[in-house]
Amino acid sequence: MKEFDLAIIGAGPAGISAAIEAAGMGASVALIDENSIPGGKVFSHTHDHLQDTLPDKIEKRIGSPLLQRLESASSRISLFLESEVWNILDGWIVAVHRKGMSGEQVKSITARKLIISIGAFERIVPFPGWTLPGVFSVGGLNTLAKKGIIPGERILIAGSGPLQLVLAHHLINAGARIAGIVNAVSPRDVLARSAQLLLNVNGSVLKSGFSYLFSIRKQGIPTFFSHALSRVHGTTQVEKAEIVRVDRTGRPIRGTEKEIMADCIAYGYGLIPCCEITRLCGCDHIFDDQLGYWRPQLSEKMETSKPGVFVAGDCRLVKGYPAAIEEGKIAAIEACVQLGYTNRQTAESVLKASWSRLKRFKKFARAMELLSRPGPDLLDIISDDTEVCRCEEVTMKDIRSAVAQGAGDANDIKKRTRLGMGHCQGRFCGQVINELIWKLTGVPKEREVFTPRVPIKPVPFGVLSQE
Repeated sequence: MKEFDLAIIGAGPAGISAAIEAAGMGASVALIDENSIPGGKVFSHTHDHLQDTLPDKIEKRIGSPLLQRLESASSRISLFLESEVWNILDGWIVAVHRKGMSGEQVKSITARKLIISIGAFERIVPFPGWTLPGVFSVGGLNTLAKKGIIPGERILIAGSGPLQLVLAHHLINAGARIAGIVNAVSPRDVLARSAQLLLNVNGSVLKSGFSYLFSIRKQGIPTFFSHALSRVHGTTQVEKAEIVRVDRTGRPIRGTEKEIMADCIAYGYGLIPCCEITRLCGCDHIFDDQLGYWRPQLSEKMETSKPGVFVAGDCRLVKGYPAAIEEGKIAAIEACVQLGYTNRQTAESVLKASWSRLKRFKKFARAMELLSRPGPDLLDIISDDTEVCRCEEVTMKDIRSAVAQGAGDANDIKKRTRLGMGHCQGRFCGQVINELIWKLTGVPKEREVFTPRVPIKPVPFGVLSQE
């Protein structure tokens, strides 16, 4: 068992920033990530043919110095890559499964303090045909595009949120053909949020946004506002998509359907925080009714309700990498104050500027997230034969039947149908199950989440038997 002052789970912008800050103050640091290289989704996947475009130069300008600082501090930071955290025990014993065959095989890490910076994942709304080969999440296809991999000849992008523009930009630079961009948000809603977005955006993000829009306009890509992806047709793979106009609540307007020929679909409705580790640690969470997701409750110093457990980055509130870097710094400094590596007065003076910058980032992020959240009535696109839980093949009809037989909450549905018991542990189906129950019963109830289970990530049985 390895022992450290501080264990940081997630080597994205927030985790790297926290590791550098803490190591610089003299703390012993373990930085753990399931990927083969540090950087997270933003800084670790850059293909050569993308590096000369403006938005990627901006990412490189921020990411490269951060990664260089990590390299410079490598002698003071123990980096555990290809390592999945599958359990956390009291006393902050972090159970680790190393996926790679090379390197030190560490089973557990003990830390006096813990920083969780595992980021966010995509919000989905199931629809008929979403399990067909050729359907990707926006972020998943973006990762492929940044590596130069284009898995289709006519690509349709659908959903909402800024990742749509990022993906379109990378696909254009990779030479892909985009059949259209389908956005559930109305132009009126965009205008209503534009003042708050412009007042709080930083220059780099603004330049990126205009560059993305210019690329799309230059290519003449059709854009459908106030529309949603309602069905994908195909036998063994995607052959065409059906879109429908939606009202301001997301309700499909029947009779407005259109078909678009496409062999690849990318869709998603923004991002939501990853909370499985904070929930496993027993941290208090709240449901943000406006943004439509659970997030851990934190102090201004990034500490959760569990003393010694901190959260930084998009696993608290989706704000992007500049904000994540600031939060990682704040969390690390507060942890080092508690560990005795710096004093409170010094810390407060250093963090004053970070708090000021973070305040503006939060305002921008909230406005952007409100534009990304799908309307509650978008669930009307889910037909009885739609698989809501892909892992266990649980359909909307199965859920309807369980509710008719008396199931009244998420965990009851899970017991009756196996929804949420598969490989992803309910990360996707758990997003919509409460709303589906309300839709079927007509009775809004207090939201529930699936009870945290170990392992939180799939690991070989031999790993469990050795513990």
